[in-house]
Order: sequence, then C-alpha cells, then structure tokens
Amino acid sequence: MKILIIALVAACSAHTPAPSQPIAFDHALHLRVHLDDRALACTDCHAGAERAAKAGLPAITTCLRCHMRPQGDRPSAKERRVRELAATGGVRWIQVTRNPGHVYFSHRAHVSIAKPKLACDGCHGAVASWTAPPTEPNPSLTSMDACLACHRAHGAPTDCGVCHR
Repeated sequence: MKILIIALVAACSAHTPAPSQPIAFDHALHLRVHLDDRALACTDCHAGAERAAKAGLPAITTCLRCHMRPQGDRPSAKERRVRELAATGGVRWIQVTRNPGHVYFSHRAHVSIAKPKLACDGCHGAVASWTAPPTEPNPSLTSMDACLACHRAHGAPTDCGVCHR
C-alpha cells in the first residue's frame, strides 16, 4: 500500500515541459508600455483576474488593441505574427500551470476582494522581468504550503473547505 501511495504521488507531481507558445510573449517589454498616462497592467490583458475565478489568457483581440497596425518604425517579426494569427483564426495559448481539479482558486477573491488586495507578482513572481513565456509549471502556484503561509500571514481563512472542493 505504501508503495502504491508513493507511486501515485510521484505520478501526480510529474510534469512535462509545455510546448512553445504561439508567440514568444515578452512581459518585460509590455509592462514598460504606457497607455494614455499610465503603465500597462497585468489586468489590461488578463482582465479575468479582477472579475472571475480564472485570470484567463488573452484573446488575439486583446493584442490587436495595440497591434492592429505596426508599432514604431521597424515592426518586429513577433508583431507581424500577431496579425498573422488574427487573420488565420486567433491564438491558442498553452496554459502551463494548473491546480489539481479538487483545488478551487479564485483570482477575483485575491486580486479584487482580499484586504489587502494581492499584487500579481506576490504569487507569480517577477513577471515584469520575464522576456519569454514560462515553459514549466510554477511550483509556488500549486504549493499548499505557500498558500497556507500566505493565508496565515494575511489572516485569511485556512479551513480545508475554503480551497478544497
């Protein structure tokens, strides 16, 4: 029985690196961009983070708000790729990190409702320095120990039923 449990735990924690994304998205570059008189924020592209359980991966229409036309004097190949994908049916981002099915996590609860509201980099890390999309799951996003430590630090509930369904 003990060997079976160890094998199940090993199988559940094993992962294969994610295939490459359709666009080598550069968070560092985009988070330096200014819209009107403010810097671009995570929620400008991941709008679900403020209003839904899942932050979501942006639709190509989100990219086209800025990239419908070339930016600057010399548009990059990545920027041309955005328009190519839009013309051929959109973009299919590959979700890299997933919580197990029995775990419930709401971005909205953490980003919009929690007091204090949590910043994206508190869980996701230094996203503003990422020059390429993640290729492997982020273990801190699926770590029960990390979640419990944060809940305790912020006085949030730690009852099992809050996150486990």
